Amino acid sequence: MATLFVENLTVADFSYLHPKRGMVGESWLVDLELSGDLDDQGMVFDFGHIKKRIKQIIDDSVDHRLLVPVDNDQATIAERDNDTSLEWVYRGGTIRMVAPSQSLLLMPGPEVSKASLTLYLMDLIQTVVPANVAEVRVVLREEDTGTAPFYHYSHGLKKHDGNCQRIAHGHRSNIHIFENGRRSRYWEKLWADRWEDIYLGTEEDLEGTYYIDEIPHHRFRYDAEQGHFELVIPEDHCYMVDTDTTVEQLAAHIAAQLADEAPGKHFRVRAFEGVGKGAIAEAGENLPGKTHSSWLSGTAVI
Repeated sequence: MATLFVENLTVADFSYLHPKRGMVGESWLVDLELSGDLDDQGMVFDFGHIKKRIKQIIDDSVDHRLLVPVDNDQATIAERDNDTSLEWVYRGGTIRMVAPSQSLLLMPGPEVSKASLTLYLMDLIQTVVPANVAEVRVVLREEDTGTAPFYHYSHGLKKHDGNCQRIAHGHRSNIHIFENGRRSRYWEKLWADRWEDIYLGTEEDLEGTYYIDEIPHHRFRYDAEQGHFELVIPEDHCYMVDTDTTVEQLAAHIAAQLADEAPGKHFRVRAFEGVGKGAIAEAGENLPGKTHSSWLSGTAVI
């Protein structure tokens, strides 16, 4: 028996339903180990095939979806044709959703956790590995950000030509804020608290606000290439912006809000979308040698 490993095989960006927190955006790095006998090439499994088969099946099954624990009593689910309707009642209110079935992952069990998703992925991966692979091991983990603040957000991008158009997917995201050239943990913590377990909504997608059991809820609705999407979610779990919620627009929004809240200062914001990618924006009093908004990709460097 031999074992091969792949670290950082992929990043699963998704949202899931939590019994207390409601809808939670998440980003988990995926590490993989495969154990088995060597094949006629002297390998357990070709690394090239791992990227093509295993990464793809993980991305297709989990990435940019809403994960729902179907055996939890808080969930009511109905499927019709190619659409799924969902209701999730939790202490903050009620989440209702109608969306193409491909935008959700209905998981067995009472909760979505690292343990439950690990077991799901191990069974899934076992279906695409060759017969000589006897054992599959998956490790899910968050990005190590040390003591730096981060937030969980969910959103949907109806204009996106890929899976970001799904109305309820999300990310666990770091944020770096520089005030007059110096990093500010004060402002980073403020935004991490402001966007804790938040749904970021676009004003033009908001159909209205309704009361469910005397709690105000926002209702979002739009049509995209993959189909029709609707979402009802408690108002106090939403943060509204007047643009689409792309990371470029979010970085610009945060920078502009900071400039309004602290006049006379210059702010540079590095807003992440999950792990290792994001956008940069600046606002406020101009400082020499500074640039405007730009796209950031790759590992964060301070």
